[in-house]
Amino acid sequence: MDTLARLKSVPLFASLSADALARVAQLAIRHPYPKGSMLCEQGEHDETLYVIDSGEAIIHQIDARGLERPIDYLREGGVIGVDALLLGDANDKSVQAKTDVEALAIRKPEFDALLKEHPEIGVQLTIRPLVRERRRARSFPWFNRDEAPLLMRRRHWVVFARAMFLPLFVLLLLGILLLLLLQAGVSANPWFVILLLGIPFASITLWLWADWRNDFYLVTTQRIVHRERLILLYESRDEAPLDKIQGTRISRRLLGKLLKYGNVHVETAATRGSIVLDHLPDPEGMREVIDKQASALNGRLRKQEREEIYQQLLVKTGRAQPTFAQPPAPAPARQLSILARLTPKRPLLRLRYEQADRLVWRKHWIFLLQRIWVPLLAALLISAVWIMGSLSLWPNPFGPSLLLVLLVLWIAVWLWLLWEVEDWRNDEYVVTNEAVIDVQKKPLFFDEVVRRAGLERIENVSIEIHGVLPNLLNYGNVLIQTAGATGAITFENVPHPGDIQAEVFRRIEVYKEGQRRHDRERRKAETAYWFEKYHQIIQGGPPPAAA
Repeated sequence: MDTLARLKSVPLFASLSADALARVAQLAIRHPYPKGSMLCEQGEHDETLYVIDSGEAIIHQIDARGLERPIDYLREGGVIGVDALLLGDANDKSVQAKTDVEALAIRKPEFDALLKEHPEIGVQLTIRPLVRERRRARSFPWFNRDEAPLLMRRRHWVVFARAMFLPLFVLLLLGILLLLLLQAGVSANPWFVILLLGIPFASITLWLWADWRNDFYLVTTQRIVHRERLILLYESRDEAPLDKIQGTRISRRLLGKLLKYGNVHVETAATRGSIVLDHLPDPEGMREVIDKQASALNGRLRKQEREEIYQQLLVKTGRAQPTFAQPPAPAPARQLSILARLTPKRPLLRLRYEQADRLVWRKHWIFLLQRIWVPLLAALLISAVWIMGSLSLWPNPFGPSLLLVLLVLWIAVWLWLLWEVEDWRNDEYVVTNEAVIDVQKKPLFFDEVVRRAGLERIENVSIEIHGVLPNLLNYGNVLIQTAGATGAITFENVPHPGDIQAEVFRRIEVYKEGQRRHDRERRKAETAYWFEKYHQIIQGGPPPAAA
């Protein structure tokens, strides 16, 4: 079939005018794919739309257990990669030619350039509502460098309507009461009555609407995020990494079926079990995005592992030279300034400092002020009284003995002050490349409690900010859920909790990548060993030596 006719059969381009379709057809490149070759692979970011013009292809997918299985077929006119073309998504499936295949391929960079030059074509495209919604997803400052938004959803409007039930009920009761008073002969200015009832009701309605708008669920290329926020009073951000997701399901009640909303239950590998995204409009769309991204992530990891095993087999059978990773060049020695050399290893009052691979936080400075304001004020008052007495600015019937008592009190109060400062600075929250650590230590030789959890045991990291002052000063709690007996570790009242949460997630990802690399190396060596033995058996001797 000619290119124009074949593209016209694609639902995405079905509504294009003849001129627009001709422009799109100029971007389509015909590719022959011999039987057994791959059109695209799960986890790749090839950003290409494929249209089968002749032949058949089979679609494979690696599931959550790492097993690859066929799930569907593509025949003449079959299409795959619409989301990759429009959104740049990674492939969540692999496509392999079952017979000799000829396919049309349209790449995203050229297609985006065409839409930019001819925006009217974008208006004519037949795009699913879910895809249009995803194109409006926005990024946030707390995203990682290589993280991108996929879909953001607020709860269904029925949640706002339910919150409005009590204010409406109270308004109705007040209205009935006013009517009874008016019938009883009580006179009132109607405008005063309207303002008396309308202003509080409008204020409550605006507050509830803002509260509903501020809460959302967000799916990114790395995680699922649930944010709850009440302006100036409360904020929390709960997250779950996509690589812990094992499956999803949807539940609805009767009202949800009528109003088309439901709950998405996300099953995770962590002990926390299921995460519930409640009251979502079009829950099927949210589920689709989560499943596709988790599948693409899983496929990318499996492909990388298989490629490394394949290269190791080539080396073991003498068909390739071994490659050795070059060790990183040593970092140049830093010349410390005189000020840096004089700075203590544990800075006196800094809320955040760094030691090698350790990042350390203390509680917000407002809690230091809460602890020291009484002894500080007492020390200042005693100092003022002592100075006035020394200069005979007020009558002192007790003589030098009073000044001696004041001096002793002054020393005691300053020791109290120093104790509070040291107690505050000894409580530290530490993040390293292997663990998170909560240190609660009294000054001198008194009690010390240290709780530690390895990064591999962390299941979730969330934040909570309660109250007006914490929101204004940006401090709160970072809750770290761990597996095993350690339980939860909480970084209490730390400054910039969102930054700490992002740092913990970043270090977890780096740690897990190192673990995955180690596991791949182990499996690669083991697989290559047995294939080497197999090669010896079928060859009747050792494999040929590498040149």
